[in-house]
This record gives sequence, C-alpha cells and structure tokens, in this order.
Amino acid sequence: MGELLKVNMFGRFSIQYNGVEVVLDRNITSKVTLLFQVIALHAEEGVSKASLIDMLYGREEVENPNATLNNTLFRLRKRLKSLGLPTSSYVLINGGICKWDNSIPIELDCSIFEDLINEGRRQQDKDKRIEYYEAACGMYFGEFLPDQIGEDWVSVNNHYYGELYKTCLEEVCHYLFEMERYDELYKCASEAAQIYPFESWQIWMIDSLIGMGRYSEGIEVYRNTEKLYFQELNLPPTSEMLERFEYMGERISNSTKSISDIQGGLREQNEKNGAYYCAFPSFIDAYRVVERLTERNGMSVYLMLCTLRNAGGRLLEKRPRDLEVTKAFRDSICKSIRKGDFYTRYNNAQYLILMTGLNEEHCELVSKRIDSAFHELIPYGIHHVDYYVASVEEIYSVIGA
Repeated sequence: MGELLKVNMFGRFSIQYNGVEVVLDRNITSKVTLLFQVIALHAEEGVSKASLIDMLYGREEVENPNATLNNTLFRLRKRLKSLGLPTSSYVLINGGICKWDNSIPIELDCSIFEDLINEGRRQQDKDKRIEYYEAACGMYFGEFLPDQIGEDWVSVNNHYYGELYKTCLEEVCHYLFEMERYDELYKCASEAAQIYPFESWQIWMIDSLIGMGRYSEGIEVYRNTEKLYFQELNLPPTSEMLERFEYMGERISNSTKSISDIQGGLREQNEKNGAYYCAFPSFIDAYRVVERLTERNGMSVYLMLCTLRNAGGRLLEKRPRDLEVTKAFRDSICKSIRKGDFYTRYNNAQYLILMTGLNEEHCELVSKRIDSAFHELIPYGIHHVDYYVASVEEIYSVIGA
C-alpha cells in the first residue's frame, strides 16, 4: 500500500500520491481530468467506452468519438506517468470496458464515505450506527466535484452524495441533541451550514447554543441567517427560526443585567464611518419608528428609492459582474449620505435610503453625490441609476387618507 493514489472529490478535486499532492492537469475541467475522474469513480467495476464517450463528448459534435477517446486516454496515461507513478497502462481495456489498473491502489473519498454509511446502516446498535455516520459526515468537505457541476453525470452524483450526507447528518444531529452533546452538535451543524447555507442547518446550531445557555450567540446566528436569507433569496426567516429567536429573547430579557451591560449589547460592535446599513426587515422597523416621530414633531424625512440599470435600461441581475456593480453602488451610498441616515438593499437592483432633516433640494444633491461616487468606481455609460424621492409625511398622509 506504499504506492497509494488518494483521490478526493468532495469540496474540491485533488490527488495525492504517496502522501504528496500532485496536479494532474492545470485545467481542472479538461477532458483528461474528466476522464480520470470517471475512471477513478468506477475503479472497481469499470466503465464502458460507450459510456465514457457519452459522458465526455455527449454534448459535442465529434467526428470520430472512439478515436477522440483513445487520444484522451493516451494523454491521460502520459500525464499519470509524469507524476511518478509506477510504469503501467493505468487504464486497462477489456471487451470495451475501461478499468483502473488495481496494481496501483486508489483510495477514493466518496467510496469510503458511502462504505461507512452502508456499514452504519447494518448496525443494530444505535450508538454504533451514529459512530459510522459521524465518521462519514466528517469526510464530506463540500459538494461532489463542484468545478464540474455542469456535467450531467457529476450533477447526478452530486445529488446522490448530498442526499446521503444530509439524511445521515440529520440523524446524527437528533442523536447528539438527545444525548445533550451540544458542542459536537454545534460543530456538525456549523460545517453543514457552510456547505448548504439555505437548508436550515442553522436551526441545529441555535438549538445547540440554547442547550448550552449561550443565548446571545444564538441570536447572533439568527441575525446572520436572517440577513443571508433576505439578501440572497429575498425571503424572511422560517417560522422555526422565529420561534427560537423569540425564545432566546425571552431568556435574555429575563436575566438580570445592569443598564451599562444592556447598553453595551445595543451598541454597534465596530464603529464605522458612513451611513448605517441594515437588512430590510430591520429597515422596516426603522422606517415605522421614524414615521411615528414625523407625525409627532413634524420632522422632515425623505425616502429615496435607487434603481440600478444597465446600459440597455434593464434591471441588474445576479451575474458576477452585476454583483460587483451592486457592491460598488452600496459603497457609494455609504460614503455619500450622513452617518445618521439608514439604507438597505431591497432586491438585486434596488436600494432604499431613509434621510432625516432634509428638503427636496438636499435630496437632489445627495443623488448627485451618490452618482459621482458610483461613477468613480463604475464608468459612465455602462450603468445608470434612477432615483425616486418621496416625503415620509406625504406617504403617511396619502395612505392615512
């Protein structure tokens, strides 16, 4: 077993030979890399040449698929030899079936992962079953071959292994919670939330923190999750999350603290220059408070809606370039309005700003300052911003009428 080839496909693709990481191909999506990945995944049973042709070239118009596959096999063998592996054909072909030469043992993370789960399922004893499941989940560092996710065979396997992981980890979490092993539960759930941030693993994180009486940390997890869900999905937190938030809030409010302790918790953790950014649900609360103050003391307050459009007049989407533009615009707002004003992202293309003590002329100056700051980062003509301003007092009177 000294000449072991260790192949990892969870989280990122990597190869280690004799304990040293080696690079098969600088291009992680090349046909040589794809071919090796398929062969490694089917190292025990092999895979037919017809299947390989379909997986590698199924979406392409290839004049001679068999010859093309043979050329790719030639390049793969040449590359494997250059890594210092023992002299071999590496991929054996018999009766149209391509199979890895098992004289060079392969240790594949997803195969070990699946073996551990299958062994766990055979255990009658619950404690033993969970041990195997924990060991399996500890090997799952991310989705299956994420750089190749556009390939059909990768997508199918990604779903398969992902569901195995989530099903087993759910059972592990229930077990750890019942056994009051909250530290381990928090670790497992945190790792899952890093991989699948929108599948409610944060609930297990909060439950573990509640179990340890660490309510403030639990509220912090809730706040971060609330912000993530709204910014990425435009969705509010789930009812289960809200129940836990209310529970933690009650526990914190029932504990005795001095006013200085309470004030310390209310203050921003990091003093920052520029306007105050908040998630949309928090912005709603701020707006409603200001609306009441306006009604009471006649304070001048304006709501500004900023809509980002591309050169063709279309709203921005969630493409990488658009996300870069959105970030530039957010930074421009932050440094263009006052520290006492609020702003939030309403959706991918729109921001809202709440400004106090201004008149309409001042609002126009604010929009010009934002434009100037924005176009220092993003050149004119590529994107532009539409501004709409309304007095909170006028909005209130119209709705009230």
